[in-house]
Parts: sequence; C-alpha cells; structure tokens
Amino acid sequence: MFTKVILVIVSYLLGSIPSALIVGKLWKGVDVRKHGSGNLGATNVLRVLGWGPAILVAIMDVGKGILAVYLAQTFLRNDYLFILLCIIAAVIGHSFPIFAGFKGGRSVGVSFGILFYLFPKSSIIIFVIAIIIAAITQYKSVASITCAIIYPFLLYSIEKPPVEYLTGVILVCIFIIYRHIPNVKRLIKGEEHKISWKIKK
Repeated sequence: MFTKVILVIVSYLLGSIPSALIVGKLWKGVDVRKHGSGNLGATNVLRVLGWGPAILVAIMDVGKGILAVYLAQTFLRNDYLFILLCIIAAVIGHSFPIFAGFKGGRSVGVSFGILFYLFPKSSIIIFVIAIIIAAITQYKSVASITCAIIYPFLLYSIEKPPVEYLTGVILVCIFIIYRHIPNVKRLIKGEEHKISWKIKK
C-alpha cells in the first residue's frame, strides 16, 4: 500500500511540473502567467512566445503524462484502481500544480500523453480530429472540448478497454470539459482567443 500511495503522489508531482512556466522563463525570461490567457499550457505559450516554445511545452506536457502512466503500470501491473488514481493525480497536478501556486493549464497535453500511451490508435485519430477542428474554427478550446466529448465513444468502439480504464477516460474527459468552462463563457461573449498560425521570431 505504501508503494501505491507513493506512486499516486509521484504522479501528482509529475503533473505539477510547470512546463510552460519553465520554458517561458528559460526561453525569454517571460512569466506566461502574466500574459495572454494566463494559463500554463502550450496554447498560451504559442500565443505569447510562438511555435518553438509552444511545441517544446507540448512535448514536455505529453511526456510527463506518458512517464506518470508508465511508472504506474510498471510498478502496479494490473492494479487498475491505483493506476487510475495515478492517472487522475497527474491530470489534477497539471491543472493545480503545487510548484506554481496551484494555477496551471487545462490538462489537455498531459491527458493526451496518458491516453496516447494507453490507447495509441484512438489517440492518434482524436489528435487528427483536433487538428482539423482547430484549423476550421481557429479555436483550440473548441477542438479540446469536442474531442473530450467524443473520445470515450471512439475509444470504446475501437479498443474496448477494461471498464476501469474506460471509467478513468470518462473522468479525465469530464475534467477537461470542466476546465474549459471559462473558455466557453468567452466563446459565448465572442471574446475567446483565436489561434495564430503565424510564426513568431
């Protein structure tokens, strides 16, 4: 039990690593929390610093999700309940990071890392769908919310995961939608930030 609890804590700490804050500070000495939407996510880094830093942040966020679920599966084997707890801890860690005053991102990147590691087929498909939606609407939030809604259905139809994992996926997707409530409010008011495809120097 001690090992299981430690792994849940480690998962939260991994999720809490503020990739956007680290890259912003090291890249140009910028605290991205004070610019754009203020979120510690790749999209806000794209908005503030451009594609290079944003891609690096996205890789780091996806990577910490992969690492969290890899460690959980390695040490917990088929203990689906605690693997699920580790997954949830990592996702919560990204949104409420202990290393950044509990103010983080929307948990999309870290969630994608976790889901890509567990269900690569469904995740690649959903990634393509997200790119298409973002390209058409110019809103990353619309892409994220839409994909969070359809991912559990897509996953179930393609990969038939264990019920514990399916439950975890549903919880993660609901959490992502919940984290995007401010975006929905801005969309309704016509104040949501659009994605800029221009490359900043």
